[in-house]
Amino acid sequence: MALRARFAHLVLAGVLLLASAAFAAGRDATRGQRFNSSGVLDLARHAQLHKGRMLAVVALDAGVARQILAAPVLDQEHATLPFSDYLFSCPTESNTCVAQHEQNLIAAADGAVRHEQQRLVIKPAAAPAVTFIDWAEPTTGTADGDSETHWYLGTLPGNGFHQVEVQFGHDAPGSFLVNPQNGKSAFVHNGSDIAAPAPGGMHLVTFNADNPLLLRVAALDAAGPRLELECAAHAQGRLTAQFKGWHDEASFDLVLTAPGAPPLPVRIAHENAGWTLEPADPGALPAAGIACQAPADN
Repeated sequence: MALRARFAHLVLAGVLLLASAAFAAGRDATRGQRFNSSGVLDLARHAQLHKGRMLAVVALDAGVARQILAAPVLDQEHATLPFSDYLFSCPTESNTCVAQHEQNLIAAADGAVRHEQQRLVIKPAAAPAVTFIDWAEPTTGTADGDSETHWYLGTLPGNGFHQVEVQFGHDAPGSFLVNPQNGKSAFVHNGSDIAAPAPGGMHLVTFNADNPLLLRVAALDAAGPRLELECAAHAQGRLTAQFKGWHDEASFDLVLTAPGAPPLPVRIAHENAGWTLEPADPGALPAAGIACQAPADN
């Protein structure tokens, strides 16, 4: 009897677990496209996205290294995607003002975008529609409330990707970048994140300045978005990075600083053979505790 009773309890627990999973899946389905939706490239994720081949390391020219050290630092205020507060200059929390500006951008989208009540829908040219849904959960006696609100911010220069801002109830806002042809999407965070597009818009570099360094570069070309490289610092280290900006469409500059070590100027550049890591002192990389990889199929 005891064995049968235990089995019955296990069956009941399994049924409840399945029911809970089904409820969560159904709830997510009613919330539309999210940063953790299947197929979304989450460039703000704190865990590594792939394991691939190591980047080639090439010594940086000494003159270029001095130029990188002397260049101004670009923080998240000057090296991130524009958000509604910057684009529209609306009073704080004035949704009426934001909605008016949004409607002007939607009108210029030639029917590819519509925003009806809680649903913001983008229809790519050669893919099913991508739907973002506003939702809110009230605070209860056992859980804090939460919410997501979406605004259409137009298209990015150079690549034409649609930008959708998402305002979270308990986090800094973020952006979805939606390919206008194939509907593929990437998510980037705001707040303390760097999210800097290249001058021509074909690449985007992202990393968080306050967490263990996890830097990514995504391609925002006709087939994108897709991850092209990822640089990760050892979790136990305290490596910091200063972003010195894109040098050109295919290279950007950093200064890495590890405890007890001098600043290390680095250029990360893309050529026909792929991305390369170009530190002023290649021998300092092991002490800095950083490794850069590219997906094996790139």
